[in-house]
Amino acid sequence: MSIFPFTYKRLSRDIVVRVSNHFYYSDFGVRFDGNEAGASRRFICTGTPGTGFFERESDSHSYHLFIRSHMAVRKPRYLNLFLNREPSYERELEKTNEAVRNVDDPRKSEILECYASALTIGRMEEELQRLIRAVKDKMGHHHKKHLISIISHYKRKISLLERDIASVEYQLKDHYSEETWQAYTEVVEAFGRMINRCRRVWHHNDNVSGKFAQVFFDLGVFDFIRSDCYLPLMRDSLGTCYYLLPDALLVARGSLDFDLVPLKTLTMVVQDTSIEETTELLSSYVGDAASMILIPGLNLTFYFNHVKVVVDFVQAVDKLKATL
Repeated sequence: MSIFPFTYKRLSRDIVVRVSNHFYYSDFGVRFDGNEAGASRRFICTGTPGTGFFERESDSHSYHLFIRSHMAVRKPRYLNLFLNREPSYERELEKTNEAVRNVDDPRKSEILECYASALTIGRMEEELQRLIRAVKDKMGHHHKKHLISIISHYKRKISLLERDIASVEYQLKDHYSEETWQAYTEVVEAFGRMINRCRRVWHHNDNVSGKFAQVFFDLGVFDFIRSDCYLPLMRDSLGTCYYLLPDALLVARGSLDFDLVPLKTLTMVVQDTSIEETTELLSSYVGDAASMILIPGLNLTFYFNHVKVVVDFVQAVDKLKATL
């Protein structure tokens, strides 16, 4: 808990700057060589460092509102700082180290250990970013060579940390055969086409009025997991996120509270609702639903307003499962 919104820090004998205690949002550790889909788009952090998604182009008003709701949380407010509602590398690192000591699953342990290492490096980068911001505020609109040299010095340090974090992150590609990885990239491409084409996606939820809640799919990052292509991210209306890995579906209720469900044990079924018997409830609340994906093992049902791109995605997943 921070009592004050800023801290004074002496950088040299005659230079003192006022450093903000608010969390500095950046895409450090989650944006890679610039060749991935969505690399030029805005990264949206979703509450914990190293976890979030990339905003996609969409003409959906509801999606724009969804993005704004996340961006609104990022505005620095003293009450959020005082009540520890802002992301925190320090707090997340403490929780992760505790989770590593208590986890039994070897693969989950490996992911958490990599996450802890990435958080350690990310904590240093975030502090440097706040120092840079403080120096820029002190410099204002005046060109002061000494302050510019300090900023350049900190930026060089950040460049070194970018190489360091790449070496400790969980490297997804290293865990699979070339055949499986190629099939996975095709799944990611099919997923990207699906979410760009489907303007509306609904989750069947018995706990909401009408039982159909609009949700949004994106390409994202979880716990600094590093991949040549970002992870397909599905969301339900209960707050759970589903990240698709090459051999598993990562069911995340939080950055440390997640399960790895083997992909081979999951059945993913696609249906064209236009040729199925449509219920009155479905037609009333989801009038333009054209297809649905059912995942019985997780009790998940999603509805979409297109068919072909959804079928292509499920077929790509089936092809991926055949390589496992």
